[in-house]
Amino acid sequence: MNRLLSSSMAILALCAASASLAADVTVIDGDTIVYEGKQAEIWGVIAPSKGETCATSGNEKWPCGERAFTQLSEAAADETFACEEKEPGFLLCRAGGLDVGLLMVKEGLVRARQDYHDVEARAREARVGLWQ
Repeated sequence: MNRLLSSSMAILALCAASASLAADVTVIDGDTIVYEGKQAEIWGVIAPSKGETCATSGNEKWPCGERAFTQLSEAAADETFACEEKEPGFLLCRAGGLDVGLLMVKEGLVRARQDYHDVEARAREARVGLWQ
């Protein structure tokens, strides 16, 4: 696994030490949650479908949708996980003070929407996640 991807995943793994969810949150897929009773999308990201499989440039298959779902689930399990509405239907969520959507774009687990296109460009350049 790429060093960039590994280091970002390690940060979120440290944040996910708590097994119980801090807030009333249910993860639906890699970019959608139910937070405090309302379904919304994570700000700045478009995730592969939960069951989607992606291929690397070498045509190696990997479960990209499940990986995005797992990463968001781990972040949501952190006791510091909290979200604020960025605009109707979109939440900016943080775990351990870190922007979860931004980290997922950086790791190449999701595509950028809204503010994170420069981060996606760097992930593409580094050939991580969806861009490997």
